[in-house]
Amino acid sequence: MAKPQSRGQLINFGLRKLGYPVLEINLDTDQIHDALDDTLQLYQERHYNGIERMYLKYKITQEDLDRGRAKGTDGVGIVTTSGISTNSAGTVTSNFYESSNFLAIPEHVLGVNKIFKFDTSSISGGMFSIKYQLFLNDLYYFNSVELLQYAMTKTYLEDIDFLLTTDKQIRFNQRQDRLYLDIDWGSQSLDTFIVIDCFRALDPEEYRQVYNDPFVKRYFVALMKKQWGMNLIKFRGTKLPGGIELNGREIYDDGVREIEELRSRMMQDYETPPLDFIGWCIMALNPHFLQGSRGEQRLVQSLINEHLKIYGVEVTFIPRKFVNQSTIIEEVTASKFDDNFLIEAYVENYDGYAGAGDVLTKFGMSLRDEVTLTISKERFEEFISPFMEADDDIELSSRPREGDLVFFPLGQRLFEIKFVEHEEPFYQLGSNYVYKLKCELFEYEDEVIDTDIAAIDSQVDDVGYIAELQLVGVGRTATAQAVINTGHISEIFLNNDGSGFSSAPLVSISTSPSGLGGSNATAVAFTTSRANITSVEKILITNAGFGYTEAPIITFTGGGGTGAAATCSINTTSKGVIKFVVTDGGIGFGTVPTITISGGGGTGAVGLASIGINNTQGFNEVKNIFVTNTGSSYTSEPTVTISDPETLSGVGTYFFNEVVQGMRSGTQARVKNWDYDTKILKVSNVGIGTTTTGFFAGEDVKGLESGAVFSVSVFDDDTTDKYNEGDIFESEADLLIDFSESNPFGSF
Repeated sequence: MAKPQSRGQLINFGLRKLGYPVLEINLDTDQIHDALDDTLQLYQERHYNGIERMYLKYKITQEDLDRGRAKGTDGVGIVTTSGISTNSAGTVTSNFYESSNFLAIPEHVLGVNKIFKFDTSSISGGMFSIKYQLFLNDLYYFNSVELLQYAMTKTYLEDIDFLLTTDKQIRFNQRQDRLYLDIDWGSQSLDTFIVIDCFRALDPEEYRQVYNDPFVKRYFVALMKKQWGMNLIKFRGTKLPGGIELNGREIYDDGVREIEELRSRMMQDYETPPLDFIGWCIMALNPHFLQGSRGEQRLVQSLINEHLKIYGVEVTFIPRKFVNQSTIIEEVTASKFDDNFLIEAYVENYDGYAGAGDVLTKFGMSLRDEVTLTISKERFEEFISPFMEADDDIELSSRPREGDLVFFPLGQRLFEIKFVEHEEPFYQLGSNYVYKLKCELFEYEDEVIDTDIAAIDSQVDDVGYIAELQLVGVGRTATAQAVINTGHISEIFLNNDGSGFSSAPLVSISTSPSGLGGSNATAVAFTTSRANITSVEKILITNAGFGYTEAPIITFTGGGGTGAAATCSINTTSKGVIKFVVTDGGIGFGTVPTITISGGGGTGAVGLASIGINNTQGFNEVKNIFVTNTGSSYTSEPTVTISDPETLSGVGTYFFNEVVQGMRSGTQARVKNWDYDTKILKVSNVGIGTTTTGFFAGEDVKGLESGAVFSVSVFDDDTTDKYNEGDIFESEADLLIDFSESNPFGSF
């Protein structure tokens, strides 16, 4: 019903106001009763319609007299409290005694004004009192005295009475339910009545109009709305069928706003005056003027909030979370930004960005724009701080902090808060109402920014230290054929490795006799450096040739070194594998595959593969297969089997900002961009959480959150930084000065 008369009817009324039964109200029964209990408590303690002034009469009992008259250290009504301390002299115990001279007051009494004094003085009590004689002799004949004279005499007598018989000293606390009477209990008599002037809260079960009070109904509905919104905020961003999104934040904001309006209205119009005053003070300021009351402060705060909503812009506040912090100097080594809160802000520098602007430095163009934003202190503390308090990664939640980010939508830019000014304007009416955020353009340094807002996350999608991995979606096994013949080189012996080589020398092998229709042998040399000396390490046969009747001569040319020498042996009696022809280089080889030779009637042939980048497709393939042993006694061409690449089929899709890990190197990085069509993965923070700083070609890269797995074909660690153009300067300088020499300016 519209006029609830009971607890249940008020609950049903509140649910209907929120939309029930058309809507499902996501509140637990206990939450509803808690809201109603809070409403009734506020109404009874703060609203003047929630209390009544009462005069309670109490008859003093013998038990009261016994407790009040108790003296010494023993007896009924004496309470002993001991203080114990231990020092070098031992344990010291001090006993303190107090009298239980109190009356138990009913639970709903909120405050006690006074106890009516016992009228037993000679001035005011008895037949022979001055008051009685004044009435008898002077006022019986009304013409005998003026009323003004009577009034002055009466006032004079009351002053004397107050000095001789003062008000009784009392102490009362609402939460204690005890009324202490600090009087001379020895002068009190049994069954004497005292009258207590007090205020008592209305019991809604007795006075059922409480449930129909407009303030109670509206405040109860607002509390339920706030709790409902708080319950739904947990599911922020959850999509329902039809594209509907839960709006818990809006419901919560509406509830808080209604509560604020009701409490402000109550403080201005319905606030209960203070019931007791404790202590005293010396008034240094003019007592007839308010020096900033709570009502005035609330008015100023409300006007500021309204001004910001009218003239401000809606910015996104992004708190900084500490992921990792140095234990020595407390430096933050890793941080993330994955929360977002909308709040209105006033832009103070209306004529453009402040700061140094765009500055050309030796490292490139530096953008040093600044902006000053003003936000409401109350709005931040009530609508943002409660959600930040539960996050352990946020060290300070009560106010904006230096290092937090603000997304400025008008310029589509991220700004970092450099200083928070909270005392400007300076204590108007005794309080502060705004935060001034002095911000600089944010320079990205591999922080994790994942707010689920595309306009914000895209600001750092391609900046920072970005490395690029060419992955393989579908691998393919390489194939090759073996060629056999007689009169071929069976092995090359390196007799002298030489020295002083700056590059691998060219290996020349004398020609096979042309009269026998032979084929010339070919080989390649590989160098190595030890103790700053570069020499030939090994020689691998690419074609063993055929038709040789005697061992050919091997010579070395080029490479800048000298002294290298080699000889060889030949096989003229049986056929061996003289070379391998790669028919398909395959896809996705990160490591050198294994070559297996079987069949053909012979034995002993060994091949060694080499891999390289396919310049057209951009992935690794088998380039060559060297002959390390030709074998012998082959009657037909043997079968060549090349092992599979690490991953034949990649699966999954990498998530933005997730951590990926190389399954062999252990290197970790954070995903910045993933193109499934080109299989190019861009990552930042390469080496986070590990001591390695790069991925191995051919290893699997797994997304620790998505589970996606692809194989690395090429790892390009030539990182780029939007804010640092040092590499560009270096490469351009190389065109002017040759820094490869020890002295680029020549010798003198």
